[in-house]
Amino acid sequence: MWHEVSDLCAFFNLLAPVGLESGREKTKIKSYTFLVDPEPEDWDRFQKNYCWRVRRLKLNSPSSAGDIKSLIAQVALIRSCQPVLPNLTEISYTGLLDRGFNECATLFMHEGVSKAYVTQSEELDCRSFLRIIRARMPLLVNLELDVFLVSQNVETVNELVAALPRLRSLAVPTHSDASPVLRALVDPTKLTRFKTTYYTEVIPLSILSHLDELHVFMFYRFLTASFPSRMLQLTTICVVTKIIESPSDVMALLSAVVQTCPKLSSLSLDVEESVLPNDEPSRIQMKHLKPLLACSTLTEFSLEHPYALALDNKDIEQITSHLKALEVFVLNMYVNETPKPTTSLTLETLLLFACHCPRIRQIGLFLQADVTVFTSEAILAKFPPTSLPNLDRLDVGDSHVTNPMAVASFLSEILPLGAELKYSKSSVEWGQVDNSLPVLLEKAIQTRRKMDELKKRIRELESQN
Repeated sequence: MWHEVSDLCAFFNLLAPVGLESGREKTKIKSYTFLVDPEPEDWDRFQKNYCWRVRRLKLNSPSSAGDIKSLIAQVALIRSCQPVLPNLTEISYTGLLDRGFNECATLFMHEGVSKAYVTQSEELDCRSFLRIIRARMPLLVNLELDVFLVSQNVETVNELVAALPRLRSLAVPTHSDASPVLRALVDPTKLTRFKTTYYTEVIPLSILSHLDELHVFMFYRFLTASFPSRMLQLTTICVVTKIIESPSDVMALLSAVVQTCPKLSSLSLDVEESVLPNDEPSRIQMKHLKPLLACSTLTEFSLEHPYALALDNKDIEQITSHLKALEVFVLNMYVNETPKPTTSLTLETLLLFACHCPRIRQIGLFLQADVTVFTSEAILAKFPPTSLPNLDRLDVGDSHVTNPMAVASFLSEILPLGAELKYSKSSVEWGQVDNSLPVLLEKAIQTRRKMDELKKRIRELESQN
């Protein structure tokens, strides 16, 4: 109880009764105060019974959580010289980062806090707040700053990073060149996770020799150019772009990643939703994805692009037969093209995951989900007895479907109980599939159990003879 606190009014109510400040009940932003002033003995009880429990604290600016300045002021007066929350290790704040919050932040920050997450909701000068972090939490291990990229803030961010010798995870806003903030690190080799919250063009990855995770807003060609010869520890890469990346740039990035990162397990190539296709699509083909085939350690792969991919079932077979450790495989389920393009990928591609990727948990594909009773039986005959036992999510996005009941019947034969079907909310047909699937799936599961029992009984009889 009270391991995590996100409502300070409720928490301080354990110290003394809390209520709305008299005369301000009808104001837009509610103001809270103690209805009875807490006494020193109240603080002793509160500190003994509750304060030590809190490990995580989530704070919001007054616009969303109500004005608690009066509560903070009274707690600041009555508190002991010890940290208010002595066992606090993680603090996060979303809000204005204006002067009104500094007192609240100061009240809870102390040297024992190792993780801090800060999100700025408006473009304000937050230098004072950043300096409080530097003074009060010098032993931070994880720091995430999603603050506005204004000139006053950037220099102070660099100064803050330079004052935190234990940093292992860092997320910060950067200009086009991330070198200044990374070179400000006391020991760059300690950093295992790095994330940019703005688009950048240059990241000196060569100095981050022990990096395990990289999350960046970056054009593919810039990231390709940033890779050194080897990054032996890098396992996770997530890239978001805001342009239509050419197939050749996709291929170049995949080649660089595979050659540079021998332990890569998770790769996500994403694009902002605001990027719309133009009239001359240049589609990604299997030849552009071929570098991936050499990455046998890959367990998660996701690729989003404004254009539908030009792949067929044989291409997916090539991928799944090489990447047998796959657990998550997501390829551009949602397309923004008008009219919606056709695709050569069919429901039979699911057979390929069943045959080659036993640990697959999530599949996302843009499919031509046309199936009849005859074709369904022919496809199902090829499936192994336990087809997709670990699958918990199938995302078909904007996939074509013409016979919802036949598709639902087919999926009920291969999906495990509890698997979630995701699809475009504008698709009535996929809604029909989703509505029909639970009943059909339950029946199919019962049939499978009966068949398993029958096979078991036959084996027992054969062993007796």
